[in-house]
Amino acid sequence: MDSYLERLAARTRAVGSVLCVGLDPVPEALPAGFPATLAGVERFCEVLLEAALPYATAVKPNLAFFEAFGSAGIAALERIRGRVPAEVLFIADAKRGDIGTTAARQAMALYDILGADAVTANPYLGSEAIEPLVARGDRFAYLLCRTSNPGAGELQGLEVAADAATGAPAEPLYARVARRAQAWGPGGTVGLVVGATAPVELGRIRGIAPGLALLVPGVGAQGGEVEPVLRFGPAVAAPAGGRPGGGLLVNVSRGIAGAAGSATAGEVGERLAKAAAEWSARLRVAT
Repeated sequence: MDSYLERLAARTRAVGSVLCVGLDPVPEALPAGFPATLAGVERFCEVLLEAALPYATAVKPNLAFFEAFGSAGIAALERIRGRVPAEVLFIADAKRGDIGTTAARQAMALYDILGADAVTANPYLGSEAIEPLVARGDRFAYLLCRTSNPGAGELQGLEVAADAATGAPAEPLYARVARRAQAWGPGGTVGLVVGATAPVELGRIRGIAPGLALLVPGVGAQGGEVEPVLRFGPAVAAPAGGRPGGGLLVNVSRGIAGAAGSATAGEVGERLAKAAAEWSARLRVAT
């Protein structure tokens, strides 16, 4: 099977954009005609996928929004997964990572059972804790590096001492994560999550890790700007560099889902498709 980065490049070339459509369905925020229940959430996700998939390189459901409904929510997520065609990358936003035996079961659940092409993972237990998530040549893990939330700098910005053994300088923790991540996995299975709300850090991370693929949340509703993301986001070296889009994915969740607004049930699909098309155009890349 082709590697994740090869499949990502193929889909980026096909749509000419680095748009990743986020699925973070809040029941109380659903438009009219969609009840604030699991059934309403699932139906809205179906309409959103039908509207947005033609413009999307990837889809990223946040698992917590489905896990909150218990086993029925997981079943709904599995049905939603079945609606995403093979050529569109499916990223499970799970933020996993644990001791080896636990991480191995997480990899089985996300890759083998759910069928995710990629996952998000927490690297703060060290490389051993994510090894099962990055070991497969046809799967991929985006490691939390410098996230988009307002409190990200509380820990991620802490200064860590220089490391004489590796030659790393004194630097913020997020920079050390980017530096270390390049050596994890067999090659071509590790990327980073870096928020658009931190453009200075984004540029610094790209300088440290020129070859890693980036998943960038935080544009739109969170206030991140597109221009620095398109400037610093694409990789400029192997393994992600030299491919269409440079391995970049830019996640848009509320910026698309929120477009439904006060639309009638019959208008929702049209509004979502228009928003997805507009975001895809804003995130166009040379192919």
